[in-house]
Order: sequence, then structure tokens, then C-alpha cells
Amino acid sequence: MKVNLIIILSFLFTMGAFNLSAQQRTKPLGFDVAGGLQTYYAPFLKAELKGTQPVFMAGVQQPLNVKNSIGLTLRLGYNRHMQQGDALFTQLLFNYTPLVAKKIELGIGAGLGYQFSFYPSKPLKWNGTEWVEGKATKTVIQFPAQVSIGYRGIETAKGRFTPYVSYQLNALFKYTPDLTPLPSSFFLLGVKYSAKK
Repeated sequence: MKVNLIIILSFLFTMGAFNLSAQQRTKPLGFDVAGGLQTYYAPFLKAELKGTQPVFMAGVQQPLNVKNSIGLTLRLGYNRHMQQGDALFTQLLFNYTPLVAKKIELGIGAGLGYQFSFYPSKPLKWNGTEWVEGKATKTVIQFPAQVSIGYRGIETAKGRFTPYVSYQLNALFKYTPDLTPLPSSFFLLGVKYSAKK
């Protein structure tokens, strides 16, 4: 419980610190929503790519420079998975998104995440003498890495929309003692919004 609280407080403190220090010299907060497919797999064990399920994310980004090419994003997400169990997660990503050919936004990002996985069936655990009811959830540490490409060109009077596609690879630790880290992938379609002032 103490570790959970420390991670949550670290996320909030980091976002607050960047917001206060960068407020006068960067753009306002940006927003990001995305949806797509998620799957668990283990390519080095020759496991097949299967069991894809939906994933949804929403996030807020603090730009760290005037060009809006460096930023810190806090995301909340949900993914459904009938075999591995549904999950709620939060991620803190450091992003670099340079602009190419005036409108094309390339992106790379990495960070840290925290996931609550819900078992799809009633869990049991061995206490040494008998099987007893186990916990209904499992906490997992994520190490996400993401690449993306977007079109930064849909302008409005107040801001800019950037549709994008991305691929995110997550290394999940503490998911299972038999496979650490457990690889997980997100294939995403999303849109970012950034205000002009």
C-alpha cells in the first residue's frame, strides 16, 4: 500500500512541478484520447500473437518547450482481456515529437506505469495446507516505450487537433513469477488537442 501511495504522489508532484516551472515559457496543457487493440504475447517463447482486446486511454500533456516538441504526458487507461483479466492503468511518459515537412509529427516516448489487473475468474492460493480465496486484483509495474506518427494540421480558432497512430510496447513486471517481464502491446489510433494560448 505504501508503494502505491508513493507512486501516485510522485506522479502528481512531477506534473505539478513541471506545470509551475514551465507555465510562463511554454504552451498550455494539451489533451490526448486514443483507442485501439491490446495483446499479451511472448515472442521468445514462440507464442502466437492472439487474444487481442480493446484498450482506451485519455491523457493530459505538459509541453516543456515553446515548439511543443518535448513534453510530459500523464495517461489513464483501461484494457479488456477475457483470458488475462481486465486492467486499469496510469502512465507517465516523457515524449519527443519533432515536426517534419511542416505538418508531420513523429513521436518517441518512454516512461513508467502502474497497472491494476483484475483476475477473470475467482483466484485461489495455497496457504501451505489448503487452497484459500486469493486477492481479486494484482498490481503490476509497467515500463512503456512508444513510437507514433501524426498529422499536425487541423486548425481551429482556439487550438490544433493532431490525429495519430502509435505502437506502444510495455514490459510488465510482477504480473507472473514465471514470465518477467511479460510483454504487452498497444496498437492505437488517437487525437491530440493543444490550445494556441
